[in-house]
Parts: sequence; C-alpha cells; structure tokens
Amino acid sequence: MPEFDFETVVKETKYLVLKTVGDTLIDRFDDATEDVVQEVYFRAFKSLEKGGFDGRSKISTWIYTIARNESLRMNEKRLKEEEKAKRYLVKNKVQLSGAHDVTTWEKEEWIESILNRIPEVYRQTLRLYLAGNTMEEIAKELEIRQGTVKSRLFRTKEWIRKHIPGGKNEFQES
Repeated sequence: MPEFDFETVVKETKYLVLKTVGDTLIDRFDDATEDVVQEVYFRAFKSLEKGGFDGRSKISTWIYTIARNESLRMNEKRLKEEEKAKRYLVKNKVQLSGAHDVTTWEKEEWIESILNRIPEVYRQTLRLYLAGNTMEEIAKELEIRQGTVKSRLFRTKEWIRKHIPGGKNEFQES
C-alpha cells in the first residue's frame, strides 16, 4: 500500500471533490457544500491514517466515491430536516386552530399568512425558492449574487424560527 501526503492528495483532488459535490448535492442545499467538502477530506484522512485505501483504484476514484457518498448523505439529511419542518408547521397549525383535520386550503392559507409577515426582501427570495428555482435562477431574477440568495434564505429561516409560534427550538424534533 502506497504512502500518501495528505496535502498533496487535497491539492490533486480539490477540483474533483468540488465538482462532484456540486453535481451531486441538490441545488437548494448548496449552502452545505463547504461542510460536505470538509467531511470528505476528514473521512479520507482518517481512512488513510488507518490504511483504509488499498490502492486497487486510483486515489482520485476513491476520493470521488467518498465525495459522492457524502453529498448523498447530506441530501438525505437535509430532506429529512425539511420533512420535520413541514410536519412541525402542520402540527402547529392544528394545535393553534384546535382542529383535528386541516384541509389543504387551510394549510396553504396559514402558510401564506406567515409568508406575508416575512420582510419583503426575504419574501421574494423565499417565494422563488419555494417555486423550485435554483440559486442561480433566483440570483438572475433578483439581479443579485448567488451568495446573497443563500444569505437571504438563511436569514429568512432565522426570521421564521424567531417569529413562528412555538419558538426556535421547535424545529429540533427528536
């Protein structure tokens, strides 16, 4: 089994890792790119230390596989978080209204009332995002940078956590 200088491995694979993460990560989770890349190299480093790379393939192929798997893992994690948030909103609506069966129309009306309370600068970004637009499409539509889109979506989430009934810790279900 060959010896690897980790710094050299990172230099030689950083573009491959970034491309793989960018291609695999769902667009609306682009804000997690840095976390995924760090996890890729953390796992690779730990594995190299323990002799986990056997040399049967190129190191770039091995790192690609780690990057792809970590991106898929992040997608799965974020999708679960979204589902928890949706369940929370529906549950909270039921508790607030005292009703046991909330129609789709009532859910949409309640969500719309929350959206109308969000500051306008964040609301239009959120509406485009909820309509299924990519970060790039939102940036182009609003004539802002993609980083600004991500920042606005993050701030929107924080605003919702602070202003939705139940407080900010309600999103952290077990």
